[in-house]
Amino acid sequence: MKGITLVLAAAFLSLSTSVGRAESDMHTLTCGPEKTIGHAIKTLKPGDTLLVSGTCNENLALGQEVARITLDGQGRASINGDSSANAVTVTGSGITIRGFVITGGAPQAVSVTDGGSAVIDGNTIQYAARNGIAVFRNSSADIINNTIQYNPLSGIAIQSNSSARIGWVGPPNNRVSAPNTIQNNGAQGVQVYRESSAQIFSNTIQNNGSHGVFVDRNSQAEIAACTITGNGGDGILGLRNTGLDIGTDATGATPQFDDNTNAGTNTGWGVRCAIDGFVDGRLGTLTGNLGGKTFAEGCVDSVMP
Repeated sequence: MKGITLVLAAAFLSLSTSVGRAESDMHTLTCGPEKTIGHAIKTLKPGDTLLVSGTCNENLALGQEVARITLDGQGRASINGDSSANAVTVTGSGITIRGFVITGGAPQAVSVTDGGSAVIDGNTIQYAARNGIAVFRNSSADIINNTIQYNPLSGIAIQSNSSARIGWVGPPNNRVSAPNTIQNNGAQGVQVYRESSAQIFSNTIQNNGSHGVFVDRNSQAEIAACTITGNGGDGILGLRNTGLDIGTDATGATPQFDDNTNAGTNTGWGVRCAIDGFVDGRLGTLTGNLGGKTFAEGCVDSVMP
């Protein structure tokens, strides 16, 4: 009888502990003068979610000690950064930032850097000093369902051995569209630079001051099912030994999103390539005021109509 009692007590204790853990996974915060996300994350554990409301006037840093947490603005919270730092800096791993209006910050509104990894989902990101989202120095990000606008340089910048999935989720054999709108930025809509890579699917990239997508210096991008229109340079530009797959490439390796929606008229060319590299795939209806495509200085043209 004593043994049965001990077993039952142990089972009850285990159940209570489990319930306690489940309840502690969800936290709430209403931002105010003495209540910031930066203070709140010190109490979070891996797997926890922080539901945020109100206006958070802070430059938020999620350091390497922070892992696998979700910050959820619920579509109504805001983070306003000043010029002292990025509005949000992520060097931790497995961070999800969802449902905020993120404004300001210098040089970036959101920076994932120095080995950090993040999911940036369903935010409005705007009015940074330079780029809306930057993924730098051996970092990675999934960038989905955002509106990225009114930043003086790029909407999204991927640089220095970093990678991003832009506009889609899911495993490679079952991709699901989760498009961003990247618009009205002062330079490129998306820049992929210095040995970096990006998969850019199903986004609207429009009315940016320079190129829609700019891939440069030994970088690679797959671009399909995007609407690329009204940009002040080329729709897609590859320079200095870059590789571009647009639409469905000749091997069929690029995902089977509709490859005829790289649509719109840009100020320059639809696709331009110079100083080595290649472009493979289908041009679809992508064009510019100067024409559909142009290749120079060692670029390989494998583009089909």
